[in-house]
Amino acid sequence: MTLDYKNPNDWGKSPLTDRALRLEQFKAENPEEWAARIEADIQALSTPIFESEDYPPFTGTEFLATHETIDDHPYSAAFGQFLGNGIDADIANILAFGSNRFDLISEDLDDPVRQLATRIYNRFEDMGYWDELPDSDDDINYDLIPY
Repeated sequence: MTLDYKNPNDWGKSPLTDRALRLEQFKAENPEEWAARIEADIQALSTPIFESEDYPPFTGTEFLATHETIDDHPYSAAFGQFLGNGIDADIANILAFGSNRFDLISEDLDDPVRQLATRIYNRFEDMGYWDELPDSDDDINYDLIPY
C-alpha cells in the first residue's frame, strides 16, 4: 500500500506517515528545491568527518601525548587556559577550537568548573580570538590574551 498525499484518508494515521506524506507533497510541489536538498545531503554525506569544521583535527589527549609543550597547538592560549583551570584535555581541546560545548563539562549550569570555562571562553570570544588565525607568531598581540 503506497501513501498518497492527495488522499485525505492517508493523513492522521501516525506522525511517521504524516511526515512521509509531507515530504511527498513537498517533493511534488517543489521539485527544484527538493533536488537541491538531495544534492546538499549527498554533498554533506560525501564530506569526510575529518574535513568537517565541527570536529577538531585531533583530541586533546592525543595532542598532549604527541607534543612536549602546548605551544604547537593552533589555539594554544585558549587550550592552555582551559587545561590550566582543570578542564579535561579533550574538552579543553574542543573549547579551544571555538566550540562552546560546556555541556561536556557538566549538565548543571551552576557547576563552578562549567561557569569558569564559560567565563574564559567568553573573554576569548570578546577579543575575537577565533575570528582569524594569525599567519605567524609575530601577529599575536600577547597583551590581549586573558591570564
